[in-house]
Amino acid sequence: MGGSKKKQTVGYKYYAGTSMIFCQGTIDKLINISVADRIAWKGSLQDGTLFVDKPSLFGGESREGGLSGSVDVYSGHDKHSRNSYLASKISQIVPAYRYVAGAVFKHFYWGNNPYLKDIAVVVQRIHYQDAKKTPQWYNEKAEIRSEGGLGNTAIHFILDTSNSMSGSRITALKTAMKRAINNLETSMDLASSRLDILITTYQGGSPQTKLIRKVSENDISPLLSFIDDLKIVGGDNLESVLNASVSFFKEVVNFDMNRCCIFVSDGELENVDSIKNNDIHDLINKSGRFNIANGRDVDIYCINVGNHNVSLSAKIDNTPEDGIPVIVGSDSSLIYDTMMYAINGPNADMNPAHILRELVLSQYTGFNSQSVQNIINEESFKQAADIFYQEKLGLSYLWNNQSKFEDLKKNIEKTVDCVLDQNAQTNQFEIKLIRNNYNIDELPIFDKTNIVKISDIKKNIVTEMINSVTVNFIDRTNDYKQGSVTVRDDALITMAGRENNTTVTYDTVYSRSLASRLAMRDLAYLSSDLASVTLTLNLDGRMLSRGDVFLLNMPQLGLGNVVMRIISVDYGTQKSNQVTIECSRDVFSLPTSSVVSTQPPISLPADNGVAKPVKNFIIVESPYYELVYNYGQKAVDRLLEGDNDLAGQIASAVIDLPNDVILAELVTSLSNNFDNAESLTECEMRTLVQQINKMESVITLDNAPRNSEYTWILIDDEILFVESCNGNQLTVKRGCLDTIPEIHNQNSRVYFCGGQLTIKTEDYYEGDKVDCRIITSTSTGSLDPKDATGRVIDINGRAIRPYPPANVTINGCYYPASILDKTIDINWSSRNRLQQTSGVMVGWYEGNVTVEPDVKYRIVLRHFTNTLIDTITEEPSFSFDISHLKKGDLSIELSSIKNDLESSQKFRHSIIVGKDIEFIFNKERQNELEFKFED
Repeated sequence: MGGSKKKQTVGYKYYAGTSMIFCQGTIDKLINISVADRIAWKGSLQDGTLFVDKPSLFGGESREGGLSGSVDVYSGHDKHSRNSYLASKISQIVPAYRYVAGAVFKHFYWGNNPYLKDIAVVVQRIHYQDAKKTPQWYNEKAEIRSEGGLGNTAIHFILDTSNSMSGSRITALKTAMKRAINNLETSMDLASSRLDILITTYQGGSPQTKLIRKVSENDISPLLSFIDDLKIVGGDNLESVLNASVSFFKEVVNFDMNRCCIFVSDGELENVDSIKNNDIHDLINKSGRFNIANGRDVDIYCINVGNHNVSLSAKIDNTPEDGIPVIVGSDSSLIYDTMMYAINGPNADMNPAHILRELVLSQYTGFNSQSVQNIINEESFKQAADIFYQEKLGLSYLWNNQSKFEDLKKNIEKTVDCVLDQNAQTNQFEIKLIRNNYNIDELPIFDKTNIVKISDIKKNIVTEMINSVTVNFIDRTNDYKQGSVTVRDDALITMAGRENNTTVTYDTVYSRSLASRLAMRDLAYLSSDLASVTLTLNLDGRMLSRGDVFLLNMPQLGLGNVVMRIISVDYGTQKSNQVTIECSRDVFSLPTSSVVSTQPPISLPADNGVAKPVKNFIIVESPYYELVYNYGQKAVDRLLEGDNDLAGQIASAVIDLPNDVILAELVTSLSNNFDNAESLTECEMRTLVQQINKMESVITLDNAPRNSEYTWILIDDEILFVESCNGNQLTVKRGCLDTIPEIHNQNSRVYFCGGQLTIKTEDYYEGDKVDCRIITSTSTGSLDPKDATGRVIDINGRAIRPYPPANVTINGCYYPASILDKTIDINWSSRNRLQQTSGVMVGWYEGNVTVEPDVKYRIVLRHFTNTLIDTITEEPSFSFDISHLKKGDLSIELSSIKNDLESSQKFRHSIIVGKDIEFIFNKERQNELEFKFED
């Protein structure tokens, strides 16, 4: 008793050194390490050391621990030296593992479980042909980014130009920077997307600085010249450069911007903990003004050049998933790759023409060998590479030695619609694209003169046609898990009376947008009325090969001049002299965009109930913002040109489907016929706990929303932008887009619309009264439109109308009840429908944005029932003398005008003006009163 407590062991931590081989080299970079399907590290590193710091990845010490430690990465080139860690633990003659890419986990913490979990890595190998780092053939078209170009982007480059970066390091840094600027120019549409760039140097004294807002093509040359002219300057100025970053990103909060700061240094930095500037720490911690919840956070990526000590860089870097990449030596390509990872993320794929070329020519990963030296038609491969690049049709794949080369070849041919074959005359391998790239008038014709026999005509009847296609793919954006997209032909579904779905798997597709396009292509083919036919031809058939197209002219069979594509060819024998081909109607033309509808699961209801009407829903004429969100700004602006400028579309959503309902659809009518049903999405709805006035920015709901990431809400006719959500309290911006702040009563409905509205594809025009009904369906039937709920929408061309004036003040005040001044001064802020399309909306009480071209303002003043002023002005202010007015209500109406079109909503407010009547007693005539109106 009273002695020292005995120590008790509650668990063990397990450490182990591990060497892994990924694949044949040389890889461009390692971009992902997963352990037990959990991301341990993300980044971009070809050769060097990365650091994993995830000690709680598997639940921390109370469960299975996590991961931590350093990892040496080698790319698989032919000049690797032995790994020092392996040499110290195994033998000095341990292999250098040249020609293969891999990693060494050095005395690595693997968790609290003695069983090593599954480890998976993702690497990119696009730009090298072999372990000798031979540049890829036609390298400028080798890499394809299927997800498209960057959107609005703001980048702060902080470049270390202190003495320790002199010599080859600064040369490599300049080279990498110039490549990055050139890449941004080519990968972004600078005419429609915004690019803000700030370059600041980390050095002594005042930094060398270059700032360009909204970079254009004309700004590229000055940026490159600035980089060329960078000078080495001794000293430190960490607070100065980070404060510049704070100022830079403060100015982009009104734009939907990708924000990143890239800090390239040798890691010998000042300690950021000694800086007392709270804004800098908010920037690093993603707090305060830069809170991640409000979408204004900045991703900071630190890159160390030649310094494995990352302790000081790690205090600034706020993207721990990629660690602090360490660039060994002065390799500009590695610096560039790491910068582009920070900007783009790891969404690159390889051109299929390059993959097929390697299959044909490589002795290690293809058909070639020392005994068989294949040759290719270079022009054919180059033309195919150009088309694939233009179509953004990039592929990625997992290949191992258990897979057959022929299987991979067929997989690629199926995915990208091409044929890789040897030309019978030249013996060269060629790529033949299956596209709409032919002139029908020049196609060979096969008819009764050269067709010996027709068999196996397979026509689809409507009830059996595939009218819905689901494509499975690898979703890069979801940690490389399987994803799927489904597309439907609603017209065929209606004709068939049911949905006939088929599933296609593309394991070389890692992009959702590409998967959507392939699904549309497959749906077009599978839903065609002629599936295939087998033809036996005479010697004329010898001119055909797999993938060719021709005209089939057999009108007696209903096949008059139909374009057919050859699937397979059998050239027969010397005895028969006949050619047998299998062909199908040619419908192959890769779509440039896709429409993907998310369909609810179809399941039997518990009681086979009858469809019931929905109680809560939202149906509005779509604002311009939502059309742009769904179709893109260029497409919407084209839609609203010329005679279509007053076109409008219906936006809608439902709340809480009734029991047993599996589908809700919107039908519309301009008469009595409801048609063109389109599936609706669901959105959340809450109610206000209490009334809110026009200026309140914090609102309280009856319950917290299930999802805290909604961007905007609708209350009555007012759109409010959600800045943050804390339980059932929302902090909002009032009167966004084309709406005005309103008073909202207690129990008013709050619809969480952001990203949840379905846009009906029909166009309507000003003056149309569109009867909108929501029909529901169960497994036993659908609701009759006459029994369905809905509303009538009066189309007024909302999408083309200018936004109303905002931030209106009257004699310096918002919504005054009365004024005693002799002059009324009205001021307001301009708005811009074309510019305000970003994710962060501009609130009504915020200041000016650039006025939309050709917008003017209409102001109407009425005193009692008399109209005093009805005028148009170009300036955002107006003054009027009211000294002569009798006391009473003065109503103010303010709107925007563009090309005779007035804003959908107007600012309206009434105030009391004028002075009271003065009663004067006349002493000379004591029985009379005089009434005097004092001016």
